[in-house]
Amino acid sequence: MDKITNGRHEFELVDCVPHGYKVWNIGKNMIDGYLPLVQAGGYNGCQVNTSTMRAIKTDGAQIILAAMGVGPGTVKEMEAYIAKHPGKYGVNRMKAALPYMRQIKGL
Repeated sequence: MDKITNGRHEFELVDCVPHGYKVWNIGKNMIDGYLPLVQAGGYNGCQVNTSTMRAIKTDGAQIILAAMGVGPGTVKEMEAYIAKHPGKYGVNRMKAALPYMRQIKGL
């Protein structure tokens, strides 16, 4: 298994989003070119399991992370947001991210 380390966090490299994982929106704190994936849970669904972190090497990783900062975290969620809120804040970021996201299996 290949791994990358970003400061104190270690990520196992994968080629698709594993079931039960979501993109961890850590923005520019991730190694450029990699999309961080985590299992989240806890009382409010925001606690990250740091012992099972994964990452996908992909073009547009920072563009995807910038779009996810608006809220929606999957292709379906972003498409629905764009359809419901054309012209609203973040729509252009999502439109830019979608072509990259559609290339990632499991998003």
